[in-house]
Amino acid sequence: MSEKVKLYFAAGLAALGVFAYFLIPIHFGTYYPGVALILALLIAAGLFASSNNGKALLVFFREAYVELLKVVWPTRPEVVRSTAIIIGLIAVIAIFLWLVDMALLGIVRLLLGGVA
Repeated sequence: MSEKVKLYFAAGLAALGVFAYFLIPIHFGTYYPGVALILALLIAAGLFASSNNGKALLVFFREAYVELLKVVWPTRPEVVRSTAIIIGLIAVIAIFLWLVDMALLGIVRLLLGGVA
């Protein structure tokens, strides 16, 4: 099967599953629409995975997982220390901006003839 045909068929099958979920009458039961949706999505995912794009996506995810295993995660004390520093800097910047705002407010009031 052509690659584009596989992709279009997979997308159409997924859309069909979503439509079936909403179009299957409720008097058949609430179980059947969910089964139809899951079955259509699984078949569409399998069809997509068998295409070249799907294989490339799977290779990408495998390589991303391998790179994720190489990450050196920080220890708890490092995270706590970094968080404390960030919160402290945010407080300092907030106070600075508040002081600048108060100064500019005083200048504007003085220029407009109000009470400084």
